[in-house]
Amino acid sequence: MAATIRVMRQDDLTAAADLLVLSAGDDKRHRLLERLASTEPDEIHHALVAERSGVIVGAGKIIAEPAWPGTVAALVAVAPHERGRGIGTALADELAAWARDNLGPRHLVTSTLRDDLERGRKFAARYGLTVTHHSVGWRFDLAGRADELAERAARSAETAGVRVRVADFRAEEAVVLDCITRSLPGLPVPGAEDQDVDVSQAHRLFTDDAVVLLAEPRDEPGAPPCGLTIVTPQSDGGDWYTVYTGVVVDHRGRGVAIALKAAALLETHRRGATAVSTHNDDGNEAILRANRAFGMQPSVGYWSLARRDDLSHD
Repeated sequence: MAATIRVMRQDDLTAAADLLVLSAGDDKRHRLLERLASTEPDEIHHALVAERSGVIVGAGKIIAEPAWPGTVAALVAVAPHERGRGIGTALADELAAWARDNLGPRHLVTSTLRDDLERGRKFAARYGLTVTHHSVGWRFDLAGRADELAERAARSAETAGVRVRVADFRAEEAVVLDCITRSLPGLPVPGAEDQDVDVSQAHRLFTDDAVVLLAEPRDEPGAPPCGLTIVTPQSDGGDWYTVYTGVVVDHRGRGVAIALKAAALLETHRRGATAVSTHNDDGNEAILRANRAFGMQPSVGYWSLARRDDLSHD
């Protein structure tokens, strides 16, 4: 029996997300679920599933990314045992047809793909999506390292001249968003370098139980934070993921990012985490060196891909 391609329903959400993380990585699960479930009016939102004998065996989507105005994110995934049967092509072709009717030159289409899926990257290239950035994956196991983590966090903060504290995002949202805004210049974005960012939508990128850590200059009482990191628990409970780390431009090169990383490892350990994963742009040699110095181990990374004007004007 051939698989049937149809529009995704609300009761398909979990099954579709379970498939899409096979392409994008499990750290993207929250963002995928939030975007798939969105019902905002006039929003670009087209999601499909492939169904065979009542089982969802493939999923695909083109959905707006509010944190990056004008950006839509595309992704296709097929269950491993169903690959090679044309399901991915059928989903992508349907998405491409929809894009031709609904997207235009103002839209930037992006995608995120695990870097161990070379066939997937070549598949995306058939639809005009090319690699814009590569992020290296890292993982740090926390078990049995409480004393080491505490010592490193204290030493790193002292070296950087900062105090790192846990922020209450709901109570301090304006402070957190301002710090994100001031830390963004020069950082890679999912698509083009001139891509807009709407920081007010940042809350969509992490879960309600995420932890926000702010770095404040010790020698500047009352000064705004000079950096932050956001870490969030993953679906299995033991693994945590670093959603974002940024340092305000004037404070870069002083060890603030290392202090934030050390504080995040200690804080997540205190909250019962067994491991922390992160991704960093492969051009950010300073943070890559820091990861190696911390003893973090290489893990699966991801490619950021993009195509302006999407599939709509071939």
